[in-house]
Amino acid sequence: MNPDQPVTFAEVLTAAIQARGLSLERIRARLDAAGVPVSIATLSYWQSGRSLPTRSRSYHTLVELEQILNVEAGHLTQHTHTADGRTRRELFEWQNVIPSRELATQIIDDLGIDMQGQLTRVTMHDLLEVDADRNECSLEVRVVWRSERQGLHRWAVVNEQDTDEIAAQSIEPLFGCALGEVIEVPDRKLLVAEMLAPRSMQRGELFTSEYRLTFGPSTQPSFRMLRAVSDPVKALSLAVRFHPSAVPTTVRAGVQPSLEEEEPADTIPVALARNEAQFVWTDAKPGVYSLFWDWD
Repeated sequence: MNPDQPVTFAEVLTAAIQARGLSLERIRARLDAAGVPVSIATLSYWQSGRSLPTRSRSYHTLVELEQILNVEAGHLTQHTHTADGRTRRELFEWQNVIPSRELATQIIDDLGIDMQGQLTRVTMHDLLEVDADRNECSLEVRVVWRSERQGLHRWAVVNEQDTDEIAAQSIEPLFGCALGEVIEVPDRKLLVAEMLAPRSMQRGELFTSEYRLTFGPSTQPSFRMLRAVSDPVKALSLAVRFHPSAVPTTVRAGVQPSLEEEEPADTIPVALARNEAQFVWTDAKPGVYSLFWDWD
């Protein structure tokens, strides 16, 4: 190995596999058991340098692979760069599923929050409250997290109000998290909040956090709720509770690849139970999930 040349991902992976003494078939079987299946051909391509794990979904495979090979967290992921020098963080597409992409990304970077590699959402539940005036008044979010690295983790909550008006919004932690710095951009209806885990977490540890967003009044009736996810989620639930005096005629659920599209190409009818509606996706892939409703 030339000391003047940076070490490649293929070299690091090969050395780790040789040190662990596992065959590719045994590694494949363990990855499959961990819920991140990869073919032997893909592992062979990574080891030979014919391809790199640069897709967003490959990150979780590498996290599990680091554990299987008994190497430190980040030992493999820090070497996943392309020939033109871009890092995995720049190749990730999480920015495609957040509102006000460029501005929100800049704020998150300024806060020094790493949105990849620290935490993974296992389950997520959103409950939106719509008042008698057909306005969104609050959104409660509950997440079960898995810590991918040891430490006191931070993450960003990004919310853009779905209205043409400038209305106040605020955020408060309810359980299992603390509120850090909050950045508001009123003319963009954007809020970016720094959230902190309740304590230092061990690698692989699970914990629950819950917070509430509260919204000011608007003259525009609410017609949808959106949840963007950048990584696979085992169970994703969207629920809305309407005021008993203001219940829509129909509710639909849908999925779209990014926020650039106005609404999903296909939707599924969702049953109303009195003044409540909900839809649950299992093994939700990265994308934008939504509920839509129609008034009289």
